[in-house]
Amino acid sequence: LEGSSLYEEATFIRTEVSTAVSRLTDILTPVILPRVEANAEELKKRLGLNTNKTDSMCKYLLSTYLRGAFVIFMTRSFDSLGGGPKEESRLVPVLDTLQHTTGTPNVYLSYDSVGDCVQVFAAHGLGSGDEVVLRYHKDMANEVFGTRFGFVPGEAKSLRMLLEERNDMLFPPKL
Repeated sequence: LEGSSLYEEATFIRTEVSTAVSRLTDILTPVILPRVEANAEELKKRLGLNTNKTDSMCKYLLSTYLRGAFVIFMTRSFDSLGGGPKEESRLVPVLDTLQHTTGTPNVYLSYDSVGDCVQVFAAHGLGSGDEVVLRYHKDMANEVFGTRFGFVPGEAKSLRMLLEERNDMLFPPKL
């Protein structure tokens, strides 16, 4: 995949996340370290760690959890929800399980600044059994979408199937 836009996007994301995790770990270590020191033996046993250095243990735990948080945010967030304090992506638990559509969504989300909550509105009358669909990100490039969500909008095939069709190096043709 090297040289492809998908590879470039994955490399960019990895670099950005690594930089952010490193900086956040440096900031948070002094805050978290006393709790790690107080629970070092239990953490070593529970996590199967093989070190007595609590600062190393703390940095390992922080970097692991922060990477997980970035993955969750990047794969489960929505575009700005209009009316919010800023143009920013947001996590909306439960709603992130709705299906993505490249067509017209049948629900839309709106940020209520008074209640500090997300409201869901039907775009039109929904019938019993209608699937509720929305658009995850309006203007995201396909390679970014594929890297983050594992599928390319508008394609009925999985990302793996698309790669198998277009990349003989990773997936040699079947004879």
